[in-house]
Amino acid sequence: MAEWKRSTFDLPDDHGWTARPGNSIFVANRGAVLFEYPSDWVIKPDGNSICLYDREAPDDNMRLQVSVLRVGPDRSIIDWSAMPPLASLMEDAVLADDPRPCTRKGPLLGASRGNLEYLWLEMDFLDPNEKRKAHSRACLARGGNVQAFITMEYWPEDRGVA
Repeated sequence: MAEWKRSTFDLPDDHGWTARPGNSIFVANRGAVLFEYPSDWVIKPDGNSICLYDREAPDDNMRLQVSVLRVGPDRSIIDWSAMPPLASLMEDAVLADDPRPCTRKGPLLGASRGNLEYLWLEMDFLDPNEKRKAHSRACLARGGNVQAFITMEYWPEDRGVA
């Protein structure tokens, strides 16, 4: 299991990372994974991932989950062409291993830029606890020596804020 450490740093004024008012910046692996999220969200480690919730349970309606895997030593560049294609990894990671019944699967959308490549998938599933439809967005990305898997799950009525 991964060991997670939350740290807050004061950065120099010219560091270049900015967030819109009311948001904070999540940084993993020294900036290999970086994104903006609402400052009032709750952050909790969960095994090999970090989860960000819009509220404390049981009142949460949205969950953003992030897993980061570093392959090789710091600053190394992996030849990802020797690895399985992202599409097959996404099928295995999202669909094959997910015990929840998938009710709709969107197309795999992807892009690449230099050594960075990513795939995006949207799907609906039946939430086993609430017994109602939920929506999921999943992104699998890799570049340099880092692979990241990010999912966002929410209720259909929260689509406008997700």
